[in-house]
Amino acid sequence: MGRRQSEWSEAREDFLGAVEKPMSVEEREHMPEKACGKCKHFFASSELGTAGGQCLVLKTGSNIKTDPPKFVTEGELNMQTDVRREAARCKYYEEMELVDTDISEAFDPRYSRHQRQRM
Repeated sequence: MGRRQSEWSEAREDFLGAVEKPMSVEEREHMPEKACGKCKHFFASSELGTAGGQCLVLKTGSNIKTDPPKFVTEGELNMQTDVRREAARCKYYEEMELVDTDISEAFDPRYSRHQRQRM
């Protein structure tokens, strides 16, 4: 198996592992203090569902849940993640500055909804 095919297999397994395990009500209602969805490097992706996205820094093969976490920054495919994924162990975590502080805040880590309107 080539490197590219291996990366795609890892990405598929990571995505399926996150999607196939249903979340409890408590898990859906809880947002960690440091969550991927609050990070500047999180990019929401419609292909990954309403809460899914990608990390723009970490690549496939990364695992921020393990102890110690595994960081892969080289490769073709971004790590797939979720808005609520705990990111306290991620050394690349940078909390984005929020203009809105309620549900209307945009997921785009570079510009909030209000900032885009002023451009």
